Amino acid sequence: MKLCLCNNRFPPKVVGGTEVVVYDLAVQLRDRGHDVSILTLSDSRAAETNVVDGLRVHSMPNSNLYNQFSHADRSGLKKALFGALDTFNPFVFFYALRHLRRLDVDALCTNNLKGMGPAIWLAAWCLRLPVVHVLHDYWLLCPTSTMFRAGRACEQACRGCRTASAPKAWFSRLAGNVVGVSDFVLERHRQQNFFVGAQPCVIHNARQPFSTTPSTAVDPRKPFRVGFIGRTDATKGIREFFAGAAAANNGDIEVHIAGRDNEQILDQLIAEYPGVPVVRYGFVAAKDFYPLVDLVVVTSMWNEPFGMVAFEPWEFYKPSIAFTSGGLPEVFSAFPELTVPRGDVTALGALIRRFIDDPAFYRDMARRCHTQRDHFLPRRQLQQFEAVLLSAARQDRRGAGVRVVEADQDMRS
Repeated sequence: MKLCLCNNRFPPKVVGGTEVVVYDLAVQLRDRGHDVSILTLSDSRAAETNVVDGLRVHSMPNSNLYNQFSHADRSGLKKALFGALDTFNPFVFFYALRHLRRLDVDALCTNNLKGMGPAIWLAAWCLRLPVVHVLHDYWLLCPTSTMFRAGRACEQACRGCRTASAPKAWFSRLAGNVVGVSDFVLERHRQQNFFVGAQPCVIHNARQPFSTTPSTAVDPRKPFRVGFIGRTDATKGIREFFAGAAAANNGDIEVHIAGRDNEQILDQLIAEYPGVPVVRYGFVAAKDFYPLVDLVVVTSMWNEPFGMVAFEPWEFYKPSIAFTSGGLPEVFSAFPELTVPRGDVTALGALIRRFIDDPAFYRDMARRCHTQRDHFLPRRQLQQFEAVLLSAARQDRRGAGVRVVEADQDMRS
């Protein structure tokens, strides 16, 4: 099968987890004998073609007002114009039409499209090329991609977002298949009338282990190290994290924080909670951070679509706990006792305290989490995606839907 995987970023250009997931999937599909190419977005007005670990990677020119991945202050007007052009960029349409025609692939799998937009779907439709779209965030529903405003997660798109997203909803009808990385993110889009007529399924995110050397279980340290990794901002619940750690603290806790402090909030929080010792790392690789802590806390206040940070520590026999935000409960489906209601810092502190006071509970959960880590290995995800893509490639190129029963059943087993 000849496939094109499309995402607005691709390694070595990494800003989040999606590009790593797409990379892992591309490599596995290639190793299964499929002919895989990558279509992504350049940081400049010029196209680029490279080979990354044996994969052909073509970066189309960035034809919007600015490169959204560069760190710069932009006016509200400029952001609005960027979003309007992103809704349907004619340059992207004609460029993708020519590129996809030259590739002559059997199916197109699109992922994060900010900066490229749904014009790619129309180009594929004109070529009678089946489209499988994977939902990793809320960009189709919300220009910020987070559906988070004034310190709270939006339960539905506001009137402004509904108006802005209406054309995207219409273009989404051109996709024959839609895959959610969680039930939550899939249903949130379908409630807003996206992907009408598309065949839906859920394939949870997966990630390769960080190390080929098996980890061993270790007892927690004294003081107990509570870890937070990610952006230290309101969406990730950094304030709630501090409050929960403070509620659990009996003088035997250290807080360890890894991540960029773009909003410059850590100094303020450290001053507000003087009784909680804090170790700051700045940006550090996840594989180097997890062995340094005893427990990872995921306090997302936005509706996290899935949240791989919740299961990554399990490789190192490090348990994690989380708020029940978005798709996070699906990560913890095997042990819901490790989740607490979003924003409930009292319950969060009590759960942290239980890990400290009950060594047997800590060891049992560390073992169970480590075993459950196998559920999120890419080989499982590969089987599901391969079934969807093969089915899409076999369908009539302007068919209304396909059967993906095998993938759906495997996913829920």
